[in-house]
Amino acid sequence: MTTRRSPIRMGMDPQSVVRRDGWEIVPTYSGEKIYGDPFVADLSHVPKWALQTRDPEGMKPAGLSVPDKPGEVTVGEGMIVARLTARECRLMAAGEDIPPFEDPPFTDMTDAYAAVALVGLRCLDVLSKLSGVDLNAPRQGVPCAAQAPLEDVPCLIVRLDGQGGVPGLIISVDRGYGQFILEAILDAGKEYGVAAAGWKRFSGWFRS
Repeated sequence: MTTRRSPIRMGMDPQSVVRRDGWEIVPTYSGEKIYGDPFVADLSHVPKWALQTRDPEGMKPAGLSVPDKPGEVTVGEGMIVARLTARECRLMAAGEDIPPFEDPPFTDMTDAYAAVALVGLRCLDVLSKLSGVDLNAPRQGVPCAAQAPLEDVPCLIVRLDGQGGVPGLIISVDRGYGQFILEAILDAGKEYGVAAAGWKRFSGWFRS
């Protein structure tokens, strides 16, 4: 099987590595902070699809209803479905089970996009230093999504609340910008103690 590699380097030595669908996934890093602090994790290996069709409302990917309006998000069974436009959605399998999507409306975007999760009570403060998008506006529902630039780089940003109601952001970007976005987040998050973490830390936070 061909080895698929993340475009992101976290700058820490893996404590362990697991392999799934050709990816080398790091559950934990040596010296990783395990509790308390806000963290950023690499999600580039997480399966991602674009759904483009005239009538997305009539589809139920992985049994989930497609959100009614752009910016709305549906979460369930490890899946995230974000409505982008009247005819386009983005899907991500952030849980352990990976449903097959092979119909023509679905385009596999896993290798085309890098992704990171920024999780912690100050994640929106970090976001405000990198982008003008407001995912905490009055009457803003959660979960939600926005297409917006971070440091002038176009991204898809999904806001979720995970275990204990702790907020987090999942940020997808063209593969070539993955390392740049990670370093921008770490730099902007220094004052809040944002640190790198592995997949296990994200999985403990994410709930569907």
